[in-house]
Amino acid sequence: MPDPSRDGLGRRIAYYRSVVRPKMTQQRLADAACVSLGAIRKIERGERGVTDATLEAIAGALAVDPGWLRADRGRAQSAVQAELPALSAAIAAYDVPDDGPGPASG
Repeated sequence: MPDPSRDGLGRRIAYYRSVVRPKMTQQRLADAACVSLGAIRKIERGERGVTDATLEAIAGALAVDPGWLRADRGRAQSAVQAELPALSAAIAAYDVPDDGPGPASG
């Protein structure tokens, strides 16, 4: 049975391989990342995890940042999005002093 945390990673790898790099087959990805075809298939199906080195190799072959493939990316993104309203309010409340016109050029 596939591990849900691996499944997300595998879906993202499959997405980048088939949508972002539409001509990249699993075989081409395997060759470019120096990973077996069977490993790529299992990773994409969520049946196998990846080491950091394998993830780096796959990300390099896909020409993407490994962070975009990591499973915890969604949680970090949600935390940032949750803070955006407070950040926007702080920026809007910031009072920039009016010192008049800038220095005269000449």
